[in-house]
Amino acid sequence: MRENEISSSTTVSDSRNKTTGAEDIDGNKYYAEFSTYTSSSNVFIYKNNISSSPVDIETIKEKSSTITDFMYYDTVNSSLWVGLYSSSGFYFANNINKLFYEDGSQPGSITLNTPCTLSGISIYPNATYTAFAASGTELYIAYTNVGTSYLQRAKIEGQNDSFTITTIGNPQSTQDMGVDDGQITDIVIHYDGYVYVLVSQTGSQNVTDMYMVNNFNSDSTTTVYSRGAIVRLEPTSSGFKVSAKTGWTEDSRTIASSNKDKNTFTDSDYDNYTFYDVNAYIPEYSERNSHFYGPRRFVAIKPKELAIADCGANIVMPDYESKTRGKLFKHNRILKVDLYKFALESGSVTDLNNISFSNLILSGSIESVTDFKGLNDNEEK
Repeated sequence: MRENEISSSTTVSDSRNKTTGAEDIDGNKYYAEFSTYTSSSNVFIYKNNISSSPVDIETIKEKSSTITDFMYYDTVNSSLWVGLYSSSGFYFANNINKLFYEDGSQPGSITLNTPCTLSGISIYPNATYTAFAASGTELYIAYTNVGTSYLQRAKIEGQNDSFTITTIGNPQSTQDMGVDDGQITDIVIHYDGYVYVLVSQTGSQNVTDMYMVNNFNSDSTTTVYSRGAIVRLEPTSSGFKVSAKTGWTEDSRTIASSNKDKNTFTDSDYDNYTFYDVNAYIPEYSERNSHFYGPRRFVAIKPKELAIADCGANIVMPDYESKTRGKLFKHNRILKVDLYKFALESGSVTDLNNISFSNLILSGSIESVTDFKGLNDNEEK
């Protein structure tokens, strides 16, 4: 890779377990495997080759969970971080990449005996911690608590097994940031001094990654989501403020289920499938190159550009007049954001046909209505 270009977290898998990875500025790739034992939790970090000897990061005395996106590479200090948490607090380890030796000999290990000292920040027992970013003494932590996603800025000082985390300002929810009920999926502290946050909302109401619902044939209003944004944050003395956002679908649109009432048909099979219009926060097909369907990860970071993995879907409802079934149109793609214009780059979208960033499941019946014609292949319908 070129200088000042790195990859952020991606997902790979080997024969043992799914692992999450990061890439440093020199092109070295790091993979992690998480294991929980009776009295401890271990994260094994592999460099370039997952069959090589790993760095063992162990938290003792209690079981820990990894932050969902638990690896972060700090480009300012060339430091690879791992983040874990338990009911007692956070466990962070940095400079993991510096424990590997060029001759391939056995790398070192890190034992985290005690959680970080916390000042002004608490561990919420029912929260899920989704992402973090660290650069020097700067730390941003994202978490979801009771359905709402928050971001907290903090200062982190010290060293492994003796970090102190001190909050800077109060946490802000995604509603505070102007992206409603979205969930924070990834964070980058960039060279330009801004912090970039990905926000995604897919599914029904506040349920994420359970794509769509099964009551399209209910007369109650069904609202579905497949949208997202990149939010640019500016650090302030009291925390941070939103500088700009882009790619977000602000308003809903109606996806019509039919242009003719099903009761006009005599075939009894149709009586089992009465579909109603859907209220959708999904980009129009014509907006697909300027809006997100559900951004997941930063996959490449450059001084002037960010590449993002985007995963979501659009839907077409059944049509009784043409007797055509509906369809779920899955979108797994990479797109780029021009940081000068702070907009999605026109023509930069790369659709990935053989790679899925997240499983999208349509549990309704729009693709399985009997005796209807084949799937509708026109997404603009």
